Parts: sequence; C-alpha cells; structure tokens
Amino acid sequence: MESPPQELDEEKLEAAIAGVLNEQRLSDEQAAASLRAEFPSLLPQKDVTAQTVQKDTGLTAKLRQKWAELSGAA
Repeated sequence: MESPPQELDEEKLEAAIAGVLNEQRLSDEQAAASLRAEFPSLLPQKDVTAQTVQKDTGLTAKLRQKWAELSGAA
C-alpha cells in the first residue's frame, strides 16, 4: 500500500535546514570557547592508533609480528 504523495513545503524545509545548521554552528562555537590554552588538544583514539601503526616499521614491526605468531594470535 502506498500513501498518496505530499507536496513539499520548501519554506519549511529551508527553515528546518537553517535551524539544524545554526544549532551545529552554536555547538561548535561553544566547544571552541570551552577549550583552554593550558589543556592540549587531543586526537580521537582511532587517529592515534592509525598514526602508531604507520610508525611501526622495521625491527619493531618484525618483533611484534613474531610475538603474535609465537603467542598464537597471528
């Protein structure tokens, strides 16, 4: 069963989009205002992990791989 098509009220749609964007802008401004200079800006955990994996090359990577093999994880 299909419902009958409804006419799109573009003014209401634009107002709703503007409201969402305004809320996002306000929350971004509040977040920026709450940052203090004495506290460092931290990266999310997944970004830190991704950077760590990229740095693991050479001997460290080989040792980790061998340890994983010996412990049965790989």
